Amino acid sequence: MRDRKLQTPQPSVPWALLAVVAVVVFVAIVRLRVAGIPLERDEGEYAYAGRLILEGVPPYGLAYNMKFPGTYYAYALILALFGHTAWGIHVGLLLVNAATILILFAVGKRLLGEFAGAIAAVSFAILTLDRWVFGIFAHATHFVVLAVVAGLYVLLRAIDNERKSSFLWSGVLFGLAVLMKQHAVFFLPLVAAIAIWGGTRDAGRSLRADAKRVGVLALGTLLPLAAVVSVLTAQGVVGRFWFWTFRYASAYVTEVPLPEAWSNLVSGLAFATTGNAALWILAALGLIGLWFPPWERRTKLVVAGLLLASFLAVCPGLYFRGHYFVLMLPAIALLTAVAAASLRSQLERFVSRGAATALAIAVPVAAIGAYVAKESAVLFWMEPKALSREIYGSSPFIEAVDIAKYIKDRTDASDRIAVLGSEPEIYFYADRKAATGYIYTYALMEPQPYAKTMQEEMIREIETAHPRYIVFSWITDSWLAQKDSDQGIVTWGRRYVRQCYDAVGVADIISEDDTRFAWDDDVRAYVASSGNLVYTFRRKSDTPCTVAR
Repeated sequence: MRDRKLQTPQPSVPWALLAVVAVVVFVAIVRLRVAGIPLERDEGEYAYAGRLILEGVPPYGLAYNMKFPGTYYAYALILALFGHTAWGIHVGLLLVNAATILILFAVGKRLLGEFAGAIAAVSFAILTLDRWVFGIFAHATHFVVLAVVAGLYVLLRAIDNERKSSFLWSGVLFGLAVLMKQHAVFFLPLVAAIAIWGGTRDAGRSLRADAKRVGVLALGTLLPLAAVVSVLTAQGVVGRFWFWTFRYASAYVTEVPLPEAWSNLVSGLAFATTGNAALWILAALGLIGLWFPPWERRTKLVVAGLLLASFLAVCPGLYFRGHYFVLMLPAIALLTAVAAASLRSQLERFVSRGAATALAIAVPVAAIGAYVAKESAVLFWMEPKALSREIYGSSPFIEAVDIAKYIKDRTDASDRIAVLGSEPEIYFYADRKAATGYIYTYALMEPQPYAKTMQEEMIREIETAHPRYIVFSWITDSWLAQKDSDQGIVTWGRRYVRQCYDAVGVADIISEDDTRFAWDDDVRAYVASSGNLVYTFRRKSDTPCTVAR
C-alpha cells in the first residue's frame, strides 16, 4: 500500500496587504524624490514655531497665529528626529502619511472587508499625493487625518471589546486631532454617535451605559487640550493663546460673506479634484451604493458620518482652499472602496467571484492609472524647485533659501531679523529669531476689528528690537491686501527702511525659471524687471531708529 504524505493547508497569499504595502512603497519613492522641495508659508510657520519649542520658547511667544499648537509640537518632534531641513520635514510627512494609509486599511477591513479595505488604503495614498490638494506639503490637515483615522480605529475596537481604556484612548486621539487644527472639532459629534449606535445594540444595554461611553470619550478628548493649556499657562502665554485661537479666530471665520460660500465651494472643489476627478466620481457612486445591501448599519453610520463630519471640517471660514480637502480624503477613499465592493457584489450574480473581483478592481485601478499618466511629470520627472514654482507661481519660496543664507552668514544667533510680508520660512532657514511675533501680515490686511491694533503692535515690536536685517516682500501673495485694507503698515515699512536701513539685496522673480539676484553694491544699480520683488535691508547703525506714523 502506497504511503500518503500528510497534506497541510497552504496559507493564502495576503494580496490585499501586499497591495497596500506596494502603494506605500510607491508613494514613499515619489515623496523622497521631491522631499527637498522648498518649504511653503504654512510649513515655514510650523517649522519656525517647532524650532522655537525645541529652544524653550513657547507657542505664541515669538510666533502669533490662530491655529492650536498641536502641529507646532508635531514639527518639533520631526525636527528633532530628522533634522532642521525641508528634506527632514518632508520625510516626517512621509511617515505620517504611511501610518495613515496603513491604519485606514485596518479601518476599511473592519468596516468593509479586506478587499474594500485595500482599495480604500490605495485610493487614499494616491489622493493624498496629489498636488491639487498640496499633498506633498506638510500641512496641519495631514496630522489631523492621522489622529482621526487612528481614533476611529481604536473606537471601533472599543465598541467590540467594551474596554473603557480603549474609549479613553480613542478620545485622546480625537482630542489630538483638534489640537492639530480646530476644524477637527466637527468630528466629535460623529465620535459620540458611533459610540452609541455604532455597535450591535444589546437589548439590555441602558442609556446609562451609553452615557458612560460618551463620558469616557469626552474625558479623553479634553485631556490633550487641558494639558497644553496647563503648559501654556505655566509658560505665561495663555493670554496670547486665547486671543489668537479664540478671539481673532472667531473674527477670521466670519470675514467671508455667506452669499459667497457656494461659489467658493464650487471653485475650491473643482480645484481640489483637478487631478483625481475620477476617484471623486467613483466615491459619489459609492455614496449611493452604501445604502444598498450588503452594507450593515454600522458601516453606513461610520462612512456617511465621516463624510459629513469631514465636509463640515472643511467649511469654517468658507475659504475652501485646496489643502483643506485633505480632511475629506479618508471618507472619499472609503466610498471609493464601497463603490468597488458594491460593483463586485452585483457582478457575482452573473460571473464567477474571481472574474467579479478582477472587474471591480479594474475600475479604481483605471482611475488611478489615468491620474498617474496625467501627473507623470509631477510624480516622476519635475525637479523640486520647478515643482514649487509650478504649484505656487511667483511666491518666493525658492528665493527664501538664498535670502536666509545671506542673512545667516552675516549675523549671529543673538541678532533679530524681521520680515515685512508673510514669509515665515525665512526665519526658519536663517535660524534667527523674529523681531516681532507677527510672522504673517495677512491678518493685518483683513477686514477684521483687530487689524489696526495688530499693525501698531507689529510696528512697535520692530522699532523696539531694531533688527539687524529686514526682508520686505513686494509680492501680492505675501500680503493679500484687499481694496479696503488699511495700508498703514506698508507705508510705515517703506519709510522705516528708507530712513533706518540700506538695501543690500534684491530678488527679482521674472518668470517661472528666471530669478535675478543682486547683492550688496550691485543693488544700487539694479533695475527691476518685474513687480515680484523681495528686498533685503541692513540697518545703518545700532542706534535705535523710529519714524513718524
